[in-house]
Amino acid sequence: MESITIKVKNKHSGFTLIELIIVIVMLGILATVAAPKFINLSTDAKVAVLTSLGSEFKSTINLAKIKARINGLSTSVENPGGIQTNYIVDFGFGSVELDWRNLCPESIGEGGDQLDMLDFLNISGDFQTKVNNQYTFIGYQLPNAEIPTPEGCYVSYDSFGSPDCTVEVISADC
Repeated sequence: MESITIKVKNKHSGFTLIELIIVIVMLGILATVAAPKFINLSTDAKVAVLTSLGSEFKSTINLAKIKARINGLSTSVENPGGIQTNYIVDFGFGSVELDWRNLCPESIGEGGDQLDMLDFLNISGDFQTKVNNQYTFIGYQLPNAEIPTPEGCYVSYDSFGSPDCTVEVISADC
């Protein structure tokens, strides 16, 4: 009887040291290029939130102006002085005083239910806020001054702007 010999080749499967080093180097290069993109996501998210809040400000302003026009109000070239009872608009949940120059809601109204602009916003999260008679600030890092500055990470609303109120997103330090 003839014997049959079968030769089996041992095939080792796996990576060589060189292949592993090449993969590690490629991952390092990818991480170096991609990491800044992921780090910027936090900044991009903050700016997107502030932009959304700015849009809420603008929607409130437009609604107030429409209600004012429906009530027959118009801008004035001269300050009527004191609490401007002619410039109060009811929103159903409260009334707000409008600025006589531009029919924008005052940041803090002395008349009506003395609502401020923050009463109109749907705010949730850890925001800093600051409100004075002219300005409303909301965001992550507010200016130290009582007026807007180019530093910080916030939305600024100027209710006394002339000829119109302004909403600005400041994102220098986001």
